[in-house]
Amino acid sequence: MANTSTTAAPQVFIVHGFQSSPHDNWFDWLATQARAAGATVIQPAMPEPDYPQASVWQQTLDEIIGQPQANTFLIGHSLGVITLLHFLSRHRPARVGGLILAAGFTTQLPELKILDDYIHASQPDFTVLQQISMPVHSIISTNDPYVPEAASSTIAHALHSSIDYVPSGGHLMAEDGFSELAPAWQSLQQMLAKQQP
Repeated sequence: MANTSTTAAPQVFIVHGFQSSPHDNWFDWLATQARAAGATVIQPAMPEPDYPQASVWQQTLDEIIGQPQANTFLIGHSLGVITLLHFLSRHRPARVGGLILAAGFTTQLPELKILDDYIHASQPDFTVLQQISMPVHSIISTNDPYVPEAASSTIAHALHSSIDYVPSGGHLMAEDGFSELAPAWQSLQQMLAKQQP
């Protein structure tokens, strides 16, 4: 059946993190849920995830996402979060369908010094981000071994994000028991519903 809606079909982008891949953890599960709801889902393979370079990851998103629109929904995990925040800071869209941040950080991580240069080169402009019309939801583990809870909470508060705290969730990875991440789908479902005309 043809889509007679004047609203463009939602496009969901799921951006993985350091030493990860598009099909790790809960990403495929979330993609399946979103596709069943009528969204187009793209799970980009970020180049050399063991040795990420900020400029290369930004170029990859530029090519795959382009200019974010009102029907663009962005989901990031770990290094994918700062990557998406920097991407949005650069593109300055007026509106985005939604932004979901899991285990996010923008500060250097004592346990992952290898990422210091990437983080330094990827600093988002929160003044710009605060001017983008978009619902934001943060998913934060209470015992993340890599990302301090405060690092994720700082982002959430700066962006007036709603928050799900996951007790003892580790880094919200499959090895922590997360081949599904219910709060991500719950928040995305709400964001997709709000986009309907």
